[in-house]
Amino acid sequence: MSEFCFPPQVNAQSEDFISHLKDQIVVLDSASLTGDVSVGIMSKVLNREFQVLGIGEQSHGTSEFFTARLLLINALATDRTLTKIGLEAPMAEVEKLNDYLESGREDLKAILRSFRLYGYECQEFVDLVEHVGRISKARGSDIRFFGFDMQSPFQSLQNLRESGVTSDIADSLKNLLHYYELLNNEVYNHSFNEADFTELKVLSDWVLGKLTTGPQTSALVRKCIRNYRQFILLNDPRYAHAQDVQSEIRDSLMAENVLAEVEAGKKLIILAHNAHLQRTPNIFSKSVGSFLLKKLGNGYQCIGLTTAGGTYTTFTPEAGRITDKNKVIRGDSTSFEYHFSKISQPVFYFKTAPLKRKVQGVRLPDRYRLLVYGLSDNQFFDGNLLDDFDYVLHIRQTSGNHSFYLK
Repeated sequence: MSEFCFPPQVNAQSEDFISHLKDQIVVLDSASLTGDVSVGIMSKVLNREFQVLGIGEQSHGTSEFFTARLLLINALATDRTLTKIGLEAPMAEVEKLNDYLESGREDLKAILRSFRLYGYECQEFVDLVEHVGRISKARGSDIRFFGFDMQSPFQSLQNLRESGVTSDIADSLKNLLHYYELLNNEVYNHSFNEADFTELKVLSDWVLGKLTTGPQTSALVRKCIRNYRQFILLNDPRYAHAQDVQSEIRDSLMAENVLAEVEAGKKLIILAHNAHLQRTPNIFSKSVGSFLLKKLGNGYQCIGLTTAGGTYTTFTPEAGRITDKNKVIRGDSTSFEYHFSKISQPVFYFKTAPLKRKVQGVRLPDRYRLLVYGLSDNQFFDGNLLDDFDYVLHIRQTSGNHSFYLK
């Protein structure tokens, strides 16, 4: 992509922005991002005054973003009030990760496959899960995973079926599972037709009515009921062609699920795409982060992860499969990433608020990268990174993660 030619006064303002940025950054060890030096630095500079800390990513298929998240988790690991890590993945399916860490007998790759989100099916996420398990053992107290998304009905329905319900309810749950298996593509693409959805909803309403007539003593059962109710709401065909509405429903429900995990005196981390975690509405709708900020105020903090170039892993239609050589397009002069790449340090971290104060009156970039799920030629969207995140961790050059589906 070619650079725009700006008049001299604009170029001068660009240099002003870069100069102020240089004064604010904390340099990290690019050769060993999770090594002792970087962990020690981040342990000192991370603000620990949060209830919920969002750690984002610009794509779901970048290897170094998993490494950066491990760095941040390591830097916070000694804080015993940190007890949970939330994932942008289905609630019931994620519970299996805790079973795996407790017993070691579960099939981890099968658990990740059940998420139905190929971004998790990679060696980097396996390493993250295993590392969190080692942290829990070393400090003598568990950090548990939880899911806050609702895009799969399968494990929730299976858990409910195995929860000691009467035979008529169990049979109905079995039928629902069978219907969803037949409608696998519709589940994955949120594309139920009205006739199928109406039939599913009638049976679902009957089952949920039966399940909620008495008090629910099992936290897992309550979570599975909530997961399945949300799945039904998200997949209502009335919203299928209104992406902004469907997006806001999903983000508001994910925020609700995160808040359900908040405990007094405890902290948690949530991992999701930058667009979900930013403090402001994203290009589609209000974000998870905007809902959490409204509820928690300064108790919600978020870190955006960014890159200036390299490759990422995603499904590539031309190849008909997942590949790891999809280009991270270098931004032009209107993008934040362009200016970040002018810093000589390849990996750095900064707090946005002090930089915002320093650059008042300076013309800022007005776009940054947002790589949605799947391959996209349009990688940049309007936005102010300094407004959208409390902190930014930038990695100049990144690569695609090691998906289990690579050939």
